Amino acid sequence: MRLMIKKLLLLGLLRGQKMHGYGVLDYLDSHTAGGSAIGKSNAYRLLRVMESDGLIRSSAERDGNRPERYVYTVTPAGEAWFQEQLLVELALDATADQPGIAVLNYLGELEPAAAAAQLQQRRAQVAARHDQLSNMPQDVLHLHPALDLNLRQVALELDWLDAKLSELAEHTQATAAVKQSLVA
Repeated sequence: MRLMIKKLLLLGLLRGQKMHGYGVLDYLDSHTAGGSAIGKSNAYRLLRVMESDGLIRSSAERDGNRPERYVYTVTPAGEAWFQEQLLVELALDATADQPGIAVLNYLGELEPAAAAAQLQQRRAQVAARHDQLSNMPQDVLHLHPALDLNLRQVALELDWLDAKLSELAEHTQATAAVKQSLVA
């Protein structure tokens, strides 16, 4: 995930309410499929960078006997940056900007049976992600259009994987039939 997107994600969360770092991470973990889009150490580092850039400010707060926690809020400069960058990012085609899909270009370099075995594993992972997204409450999907889009993309990937696995199975069967006829 690009740094710009990570900053936008953090600012988007902080715009609605002040949050401490753990609260940000907890929200990301519970509202993204497959875990947080930003790791713990990366999130805290980004929060420090964004504070030094003037996009957010932090203040120490204490809740009862608990240790002090830093709570983050968006500054006016952060709000302006968020609005400007959000407009820029919305215009970009990021659909194919997903790590891991470029390797699919080299499927033809593998034996069909070996490729099919690996794609079957990939399909199981994609199906699990589809189940996770499908089971999210509708109000969460409605409030987070990116999750709804991801659900649709995952469903499309499942369809593609099924078609590719079928194609590889047909190729494997045809190759076996040719080998069988040569032996006979």
